[in-house]
Amino acid sequence: MLDDDGMNALIEKCKNDPEFQKVFDHLLVWAQRAAMCGMTVNEMASICMTGFAIGEDPELRQMVEHMMKISKMGLDIVDK
Repeated sequence: MLDDDGMNALIEKCKNDPEFQKVFDHLLVWAQRAAMCGMTVNEMASICMTGFAIGEDPELRQMVEHMMKISKMGLDIVDK
């Protein structure tokens, strides 16, 4: 949990950056939904950290996008 200073800093970032606020709002709503559907905090943290790592690395993001396209085509990704 954030202390008051940490939360105030987040609120300031939201005020100054509309994209940041949009992501903040979505994360807050989806975190609540995760709790309501029975997801554990560890499961949610793992998903969020994986997404964050993918978002930080353009090459990893591109690889994941390609894997998702392959999967949507109904093909299996096979490691030989």
